[in-house]
Amino acid sequence: MSSFSYHYNLPQVFEDFLTISMCVVTQIPGEGKSHYEEQYLQTIEKYKDDEQRHQFPKLFAALILEMEDRVDSSQGNDVLGDFYMQGFGNKKAGQFFTPWHICDFMAEINNAEPMEGKILRILDPCCGSGRMVLASAKKLGPQHEYYAIDLDHTCVKMTALNLFFNGVFNSEVMWADALMSDDFRLSYKISLFPMGIFRIEQREQSKLWHLNRNSFQAATNAKASEQSKPAAPQLKLF
Repeated sequence: MSSFSYHYNLPQVFEDFLTISMCVVTQIPGEGKSHYEEQYLQTIEKYKDDEQRHQFPKLFAALILEMEDRVDSSQGNDVLGDFYMQGFGNKKAGQFFTPWHICDFMAEINNAEPMEGKILRILDPCCGSGRMVLASAKKLGPQHEYYAIDLDHTCVKMTALNLFFNGVFNSEVMWADALMSDDFRLSYKISLFPMGIFRIEQREQSKLWHLNRNSFQAATNAKASEQSKPAAPQLKLF
C-alpha cells in the first residue's frame, strides 16, 4: 500500500481498494464480471495508465492470506481495521476501534445463550470496522442475524468485507447516523445465495433501516406510556 504514496493520497487509495474488493466478491456467476462492473471500472479508471494498478490484486490476495492466518488468533483477524488505525485512522479526532480482546470479553458477557431454534438479532450502532459484531458471531455462530451501523462510509465498507470474509452472511451494514431514526445513505447486504456484498440504495428495501426505525418508535411509545403514569417516589443519588 505504501508504494502508492508517491503519486496518490493513501486514504483515498485505501477507500478505492475497499470498493474494488467489494465489487470483486460480488460476481455474476458464469459471466466473469461483477454485479457492480460500472463502479469497478470507475474506481480503477484513475490507475489505468499506472503500473500501480497491478498492486490491487496483490493487496487483495495478501488481505485474504493474513485474515486466514489470523482466523483463530486471540487478536482477531480484523486486518483492515488494524491497518486503518495504524495508517491514518487515528488522525480523525475521537476515532478509536475497540481492541479485539475487549470485544471478545463484551461478547462473552452480553450475549446470552439463545434458546434452541431462536434466532437472535445482534446490532452494533457504531461499528467501526465491525469487531463487536465479529466477536458476537464467533461466539454465537453464523445462523443468527448481525447488523451494524456507522456514520463513516469507510468503516461501513470495512465491516461489510470483514463479515463477508468471516462467513457471516445473515447480516447488513448501514451507512447512517444511528441516532437519527430516518437517516439512511446506503446499506450493504452480505449474502451467500447469491454470493456477494449487495448495495441497498432505497431505505425501504433495507431490513436494518426498518428495524432501527421501529426500535426508535418503540422507545418513544414506551417513554410516552411511562410519562402518562402517576409519578413514583424517586430516590436521589448522591
